[in-house]
Amino acid sequence: MSTAVRVVTDSNTMIPADLVTDLSITVVPLTVAIGGDELVEDAFLDVAAAYRRLRAGEAATTSAPSPGVFVDTYRALGTGPIVSVHIGATYSGTVDVARLGARLGTADVVVVDTGTASFLAGCCVLAAAESARDGGGSADVVAAAERTAEKVSSIFTIAELDRARVGGRLVIDDRDDAPVLLMDRCGMSVVGSAPTADAAAVLMLEHLDAVPGRLRIGIGDADAGPVVDELMSQVHVRRPDDDIIRYVVGPTVAAHAGMGTFGIVYHPLPPTSR
Repeated sequence: MSTAVRVVTDSNTMIPADLVTDLSITVVPLTVAIGGDELVEDAFLDVAAAYRRLRAGEAATTSAPSPGVFVDTYRALGTGPIVSVHIGATYSGTVDVARLGARLGTADVVVVDTGTASFLAGCCVLAAAESARDGGGSADVVAAAERTAEKVSSIFTIAELDRARVGGRLVIDDRDDAPVLLMDRCGMSVVGSAPTADAAAVLMLEHLDAVPGRLRIGIGDADAGPVVDELMSQVHVRRPDDDIIRYVVGPTVAAHAGMGTFGIVYHPLPPTSR
């Protein structure tokens, strides 16, 4: 009997804790430095406190784990095959560090660069973990992640434009209204702009209405307030057959996108997926 494939990722993928547990995903935490204090983005992080510091305007940077963390993580999972699925190299050095950790250790590891970030990459991880749960081998698990990476998109808005500009991960033009952006593996484009969060949510819903087929949908925010609860409710009403997941935009994303950011991540599900 073959050993089940284990799936590893990093905390930037924003996968909710219940899914991490249910799908036996191992998450390697990234670090966010806020005002000079290094905070590990793991299950023990006080996200609300980190949010308060970011809202207060404290400077923030993010960093990848060390290669040794990956060596130890892979070793702890035993001798079976591992597929390690990560935020893209365009956004972080994490995937390159994971590759180095795989070379330095003795585990059987395949590292996947999703070419995406945040819950877009998280959707790739979920697809990989579901393939592993269903008995897929390493090649099947890698293929599931890569197929999802090709199809996953996100429509979202930025509230703290100055932080986003300083962070440099998002190219934001000078404007008064918040931009509504569409992101996928090919890059990013501006869908429109909105003077309020409610107006941004309307643009997101109109965009999602035009997407055919059954979807996996992630709705996430960094302390954006009631608008996200209403957005979640509207998506449930409009798309009752879709797989809808609520997630938290963690500090390693909020450090660059800013507080109050929120959006929708989505990709098509296979017709037989339930």
